[in-house]
Amino acid sequence: MSVDDEVLSIEEASVVLGRHYMTVYRYVKRRALEAIQVEGQWQILRSDLDKFVISQSARREKAQHSSDSRRTTDYHIELHRCLVDSDATGAFEVLRSAIDSGAGMEEVYLDILSPVLAQIGASWARGEIDISVEHRATAVATRLVGQLSQRCVRRGRHRGNVLIGGPAGERHSLALAMLGDLLRLHGWDVSDLGADTPANSFVHAASSIKNLVAVGVSVTSDESLASATELLSSLRRAIGDELPVLVGGSAIRDADHARSLGADHFAQGARGFIDFLDSLKTTPPSSTKDPSAKPEGGPKKAPKKKPKDGDAD
Repeated sequence: MSVDDEVLSIEEASVVLGRHYMTVYRYVKRRALEAIQVEGQWQILRSDLDKFVISQSARREKAQHSSDSRRTTDYHIELHRCLVDSDATGAFEVLRSAIDSGAGMEEVYLDILSPVLAQIGASWARGEIDISVEHRATAVATRLVGQLSQRCVRRGRHRGNVLIGGPAGERHSLALAMLGDLLRLHGWDVSDLGADTPANSFVHAASSIKNLVAVGVSVTSDESLASATELLSSLRRAIGDELPVLVGGSAIRDADHARSLGADHFAQGARGFIDFLDSLKTTPPSSTKDPSAKPEGGPKKAPKKKPKDGDAD
């Protein structure tokens, strides 16, 4: 140990790693991350934390380039079985095992949970399973996301506000919930309106949120395209042209399709949405209309004169 070696608490280490406090605590308890206990408090040397980061990166690199994808495949197989059987406890254990093995929340949501849900949806579309099975699987997945949301917390300065939701008639809100969690993990404050939000309610939210950076609209079914077009038109009239409005979801084919509906940008999945926000300036645009705001360049009040000695009060 060097005399200059920084000592971190579990909470401080969780901020550095971008992981939940309890995840780092489990690393320590399993001795995956070296730590010592002083007067009941765990202390982690910065040098040991750096070694842990290097080892985790090496493990992920090896898994990505290895021809043996058994680990990820096992997660998919086990999670698929649990969701189809409506086994919420077993499904949570599968995802927790992935997290304990080094998977971040983005990987858990986008590379494990989402593909399995898509697989179950495709099975229903082909007539291989009953709709009740798909509904039960979605209900379990919704509970899982609710349990995992507490891990999607990033401490420190927040980057601005983002509004997301689905247009009227849209029924799928789980993808929005996962997107909201991942945006929070990247430092954004998120207002999630959920699915099936009337255009006037969406506009009211967009017009009342301070420091709004972007608006995201999720469209997963062709039946919602007309209401999405109406929503985007209403949003543009209410919030002006500077605030970016993104559209994504399985019903949106490409960027041209998104623009034809009235959007500024196409978000290709949650990662596409996150990448777009990361490309923005950190200072949020002030494009939302504030009815109480006074126009720039208006008359200014003259400063009060400082009373002279002898003036009457």
